[in-house]
Amino acid sequence: MRLVRAELLKLLTIRRSLIGYLLAVVAICGLGAAASVADASSEERGTAAFAEDLVGVSGFAAIVALLLGLVIVTSEWRHGTITPTMLATPRRERSVLAKLGAAMVIGAAVAALAIATALVVALPWFAILGESLELGSAFWARAGRVLLAMVLWSALGAAVGAVVHAQVGAIVGAFLWILVAEPLVGAVLGRLELETVADHLPSAALNALAFDTDSGVSVGAALGAALVYLAVATGLGILRTQRRDVT
Repeated sequence: MRLVRAELLKLLTIRRSLIGYLLAVVAICGLGAAASVADASSEERGTAAFAEDLVGVSGFAAIVALLLGLVIVTSEWRHGTITPTMLATPRRERSVLAKLGAAMVIGAAVAALAIATALVVALPWFAILGESLELGSAFWARAGRVLLAMVLWSALGAAVGAVVHAQVGAIVGAFLWILVAEPLVGAVLGRLELETVADHLPSAALNALAFDTDSGVSVGAALGAALVYLAVATGLGILRTQRRDVT
């Protein structure tokens, strides 16, 4: 726990960058919530399904959680502070796991901020309209899934960062996989009638967990797939970090 706190303290030292990430969360989720309320009819706004969709908007901040997970690890390699970190923690696997733990905390914080932003935008709007937002069990169940997905996104970012080490390479590679490679792989698998495999690729599984897509992947299957990817990436990150010369 001391190592996790130390990693969180390191992240807090780059306050300007951190504030920028948090402002991005507020902007993304605030605009998404405003668009959702504005586009819905009065009948739609009074349903539990609309409340679920509203909290689902906060899931778009997952990209920020992923970036923060990557930055927690790769910034040390980029700026050379990894050397004193490894001197203070000679057992490198503990350092990697501590960074993953810190990334999970950050992912949870990003999710909480995203959900709070959506509510801060929607609730006053509903009050002005004289309507009420259905904050029932379905709303909180979706909120829990969004939070879990963001925790996993951030942790996966830290694990990938532990494998790649280079900050630019890790960020560019992550975006290329999400935006280009995974859709192409999914399309190929679809042509081979392996849609089930495509639905369990990393981004697809985490999106199914947060957004409840029409892919037919259950929450349990999506969570299981995400945990497998996280475990594999963490193992590779530990192996890579243990063998890397930091002097």
